[in-house]
Amino acid sequence: MKLVEVTQQKDWDRAVSSVPHAPFTQSWDWGEFRVSLGQPVHRLALEHGGRHIAAGQIIHYPKRFFGGYWYAPRGPVIANDHASEASEILREFTRLIRLQGYAERGFFLRIEPPLSTAVLPLLPEGFVRAQAYMPASTLVVDLMKSEDALLSAMHEKTRYNIRLASKKGVTVREGSERDLDVFLRLHEETAARDQFRPLSSEYLRETFRFLHPRGMAHLRLAECGGHTLAASMEIRYADTVTYLHGASSSSQRNIMAPYALHWEAIRAARASGILFYDFHGINPSDAASPYYKTAWEGITRFKLGFGGERVEYTGTWELPRRPFAYRILRILSRTHL
Repeated sequence: MKLVEVTQQKDWDRAVSSVPHAPFTQSWDWGEFRVSLGQPVHRLALEHGGRHIAAGQIIHYPKRFFGGYWYAPRGPVIANDHASEASEILREFTRLIRLQGYAERGFFLRIEPPLSTAVLPLLPEGFVRAQAYMPASTLVVDLMKSEDALLSAMHEKTRYNIRLASKKGVTVREGSERDLDVFLRLHEETAARDQFRPLSSEYLRETFRFLHPRGMAHLRLAECGGHTLAASMEIRYADTVTYLHGASSSSQRNIMAPYALHWEAIRAARASGILFYDFHGINPSDAASPYYKTAWEGITRFKLGFGGERVEYTGTWELPRRPFAYRILRILSRTHL
């Protein structure tokens, strides 16, 4: 096996998108978005027998201390027919990254392989479990089913709320850049109501403006009586639409606009040939998991009401280049890096 840097988009996306439910954060265009923010990117593939059996896009996050770190969000991906060798492949992948100097400017490498705990019971020696950055668990709806089958798989209360929103006159449409201000206002309102730190408006604008012309980022808005009551930013990549960011108004919550928003997003994705709708983050099934968040209990119940399959990944892991400095920093740090 050898590690190579991939320089052609078609070669890279062929390798990443060959995996079912391919992660958009490993796509070429997501990497280009990060480059536009001033973050260097390496797209590295492990070759064996003339084909790429693993691919990891690692992004440099520069910091004032120790040169920052490298991060493969929801990566590296491993070819389906080599999933049983995941531990050995990750060991070789990370060994060659270090040997060939790709992570020299960072004091640790963070990975989040899109593999379940059942597939990957053990990571290569030296990795340390870290707090989640990409969600460790998610809910994925299989869009190869009929609309009737999708509705049947939902909780009865979810079906009722979808019908109620329709009866109350909620309509859903795809938005454009002109709707960004409305989406951002709702995002701020949601953060204040639900007591979380909102993403910066500048970052969300840049996400949409960079990725929308490339066919990846899309806005969706649920409206009633001339008011926008719920909105989302979706990411489309390969076979999956991901509900990346969502927001809702504190007014008229009794007409259930978020239910209409998701149902119409599911219908639109299915009609366009997409195979999976990813709700992008729910709590693990085990409340004792280090990735379980009490604050996510309500949103988890809401999302689970739409049916689908709960997918639980192995989580976030970090490989320190300088273990002592890494331990000191972790002791001092109480926020995400």
